[in-house]
Amino acid sequence: LRLTGLPILLENHSPQPHGLPLFLQRLATEVDWTEERACFRGVCTELASFYSELPFDSPDDDDDDAEDDRQDGVGEDGDITELIDDEAKKYVKHTLFPAISFLLVPPEKIGDNGVWVKLANLTSLYKVFERC
Repeated sequence: LRLTGLPILLENHSPQPHGLPLFLQRLATEVDWTEERACFRGVCTELASFYSELPFDSPDDDDDDAEDDRQDGVGEDGDITELIDDEAKKYVKHTLFPAISFLLVPPEKIGDNGVWVKLANLTSLYKVFERC
């Protein structure tokens, strides 16, 4: 088998190349290829997992204890440490959040039961503040 391409799930977003071997392994071992519905669900789950990984730069790869503490989000002195770097934060803020706000259309049943609550409509807010 040859991998000839990956789907473009979001424009200007590509998955991390170091995650490709694990993605292919999980496609082969974790997806139920015998049932159609289970197959689609498994492929979608693995694609979501593969595409959701953000780059993570750790300054100290030598110290194992510091590495473990950073993964927990707690530093050596008990301070909360940053789990993603500034570049990843900018990427999330300027690429992923706008795409989510534009492309996400939740099912109506989520809006009816209080799980998903619409806080504000940006265009309505602009109209309100234009009058001020």
